[in-house]
Amino acid sequence: MRIAHTLSLLALAVSLAACGGSSGSGSFSSNGDGDPQGDNTGGEGDNTGGGDDTGGGDGGTPPTANRIVNFERPGATFDTLEANTASCATKVRLDGGRSYQITLPSASGETISFQIIEPKKIDCVKGNPLVLHGHGFGGARTEDPKGGFLERLQDNGYAVISIDQRGFNDSTGTVRVMDPDYEGQDLIQIFDWAEKNLDYLVYERPSEASPYNVVAGANGGSYGGMYQMLLHNIDPKNRLDVLTPDITPHDLRTSLYPGGAVKSAWVALLVVGGEAGANQPIISGLDPAIKETFVKGVTSNEIPAPSLNFLYYHSAKYFGADDGTDISNMDFLTSMLSPPTKPIYVGDKKPAPKKVDILFSQGMRDTLFNFNEAWGNYQAYKNLGGDVRLMTHEGGHILPGTQTVIGALGPLNMLTDPLLGGLNSAGLSLPELQKPGGRNNCGTLSRDDANLAFLNDKLNPPQKQVANLATATALAQLKTTVCLSLNDSPGEAVFVNPALIAPKRVETNIPASMIPVPNTALGLTSLLLPTFIPLEGFKGPLTIGGIGQLNVKLNNILEPLNGCDLPLGLPAELTDNIPAPLSGLLGLLPVKLPIRACDAIVLVGFGAKKGMAAPRLIDEQMQPLRGLGEHKVSMVGVAEKLAEGEQLGLMVYGYNLQYLTSLSRDLLVPGVTISGTVEVPVLAN
Repeated sequence: MRIAHTLSLLALAVSLAACGGSSGSGSFSSNGDGDPQGDNTGGEGDNTGGGDDTGGGDGGTPPTANRIVNFERPGATFDTLEANTASCATKVRLDGGRSYQITLPSASGETISFQIIEPKKIDCVKGNPLVLHGHGFGGARTEDPKGGFLERLQDNGYAVISIDQRGFNDSTGTVRVMDPDYEGQDLIQIFDWAEKNLDYLVYERPSEASPYNVVAGANGGSYGGMYQMLLHNIDPKNRLDVLTPDITPHDLRTSLYPGGAVKSAWVALLVVGGEAGANQPIISGLDPAIKETFVKGVTSNEIPAPSLNFLYYHSAKYFGADDGTDISNMDFLTSMLSPPTKPIYVGDKKPAPKKVDILFSQGMRDTLFNFNEAWGNYQAYKNLGGDVRLMTHEGGHILPGTQTVIGALGPLNMLTDPLLGGLNSAGLSLPELQKPGGRNNCGTLSRDDANLAFLNDKLNPPQKQVANLATATALAQLKTTVCLSLNDSPGEAVFVNPALIAPKRVETNIPASMIPVPNTALGLTSLLLPTFIPLEGFKGPLTIGGIGQLNVKLNNILEPLNGCDLPLGLPAELTDNIPAPLSGLLGLLPVKLPIRACDAIVLVGFGAKKGMAAPRLIDEQMQPLRGLGEHKVSMVGVAEKLAEGEQLGLMVYGYNLQYLTSLSRDLLVPGVTISGTVEVPVLAN
């Protein structure tokens, strides 16, 4: 039995794999099959791929003048088809609906594993579009699509390829977290195989003068969203027409190291989940560079520059809204144990970003890849000119409950059980890492229904099912608005003009708090008593939605130590009375001690409080502030409808379990005060 199925710690990894499940997919028509700089023409208002451009699909017969089935393409040959594949050219195995595994040797000497999930009906006249599917981190390819989203794709006439990403399940090699030079090359190789072996795939061209391009989309969430962005960004043939990434990052640096604080609870879970699902746990598993990054982050409270460069090169932002960071330094202590890390896609070899149609979906309570990551993706790809839309929901990456974590400790439970018993007898309980997530809906709009309707509108499969009126209407609204889920109740959502998400905010002063925010080990008190600072004039009923901004200053409560350089000078009333020999010795001492007194870490989020009840952290989101002095930073995006009488405020923590090991270690900063202003994303009062 494989280790991945026997590890007791797998309970901690369930949420990671589940996050990348079948979240839906979509595609649109592209303009060519061999031009690496070619753009796609299935964007807003373009009916090249059929459909009525309402966002829901019209259910009619798609135009076929510019479509052709793979085996009929001029010059296409299929003399060496994979033995088990269906073929329109040779008229074999055309019943459809089969699911079977394919393995290939990769360019890096490893094994690539993926599953072919045939459409229920193979159509040799109209052809079948292709949808790629990817799993979450630590997960595995889908082998049996029955009852899931992939079966819905089959029913509509799609061929699906579900992929074991490099290092996971039956694919070998170390997991390098969507490295363009490794995972990226494997993805291109899978796409090449599909074109050479699935002769029933449909191809399309925007005009008779253009070459044909395979009609294809991509599906998946989390890690299964990252591969979509990566493949689109580096594929020299520009074959992906539509992406539907759910809960996927824009920049891994800000996802794992926001504000200079290591998101260590998630880091620990990613290590456990990644190793649990790896093809060779511990022996191979996560690449040594990844392990080194996580170990240094947890032990030193910082992620070093080579690791940040490594993470950036693996991010969608690098290929889209690149910030110009020099990534040449990727030197690791464990480099000799890893494959070569010299990036391929740099300088003139870095592809220019290409427009594409995308339906992004994002969990408002997702604490690994939060709303700001989705917003960064949405803006970057919207600016390229594609039909890019964004909806949110109440699911995503949700940290497991404290009891789940403790239950995975196995033999160590003999130590924790007496502690839990004592707390329970005193009427207390352990703080939770995070409250449970909710439905994958934005109001009444289902994420999966939206993805299928978006996909059908763009790709026009042969058995396209008509979207219901509510889904089609809501999806059409997303062309000009963003859907923000307010809570888990049906209908509790608002469609917002994108211009209101970040720029339109109401600025207010942050009242002085009577009690400073505890720091260092004292910050542990925030687990039970976080600092709540009410914001005057913001009381429910009130709806907030979007990204706020902090313009604040953090001061050490020990005024003489309020800075990075600790002064050594003694008060004049003492030095003036010291006899000459001793006073001369004082002049030999350094003016400043080599001690830092500035490394404060506090976490700030929006909160709500009613009466004497304990305050609640809105959407479980908080932004780290590290270091004394001025901070002008965006807060994490939230969306919430405050009830009558609820007071909006700031929740300020010196420590929170989301940042498990990432509290300040500067003993000279026992507490801080916070002053300044906050800009509140108010939608309605």
